[in-house]
Amino acid sequence: METDVPTVSEVVRRAVALCDPDGHDPAVTELETAFEDDDRSAPGLGDALAEELRTTAEGLDPEGDSGAAEMTAAVASFLATKPRGGDDPVDTLRVAARVAWGDQPPASVRAWLADHGVEELSG
Repeated sequence: METDVPTVSEVVRRAVALCDPDGHDPAVTELETAFEDDDRSAPGLGDALAEELRTTAEGLDPEGDSGAAEMTAAVASFLATKPRGGDDPVDTLRVAARVAWGDQPPASVRAWLADHGVEELSG
């Protein structure tokens, strides 16, 4: 039976496509692999999924220097609550970062966002 309810693997795959489409960041690739067979329904997992994604990203990047991995986890968590995301990729990145960290994302995330056209988290 087909459904429009995304699985965890689907939201992670979509987040990877947005945050590291060319596969340059090994931590992002490993994050995708970690969740590739996760067929749980993503909506409704809420904070538990956000925490699982965050801690998995941290485990794959213990130095915390991969803004892409942290953002992939944040975007996947956001997409689990808003399956369609935003119409604009930059806006999706901005809102996902704001939901995950408020106005104070880690330095690696701030640098990554700036490199991807997100200068301000408000707006």
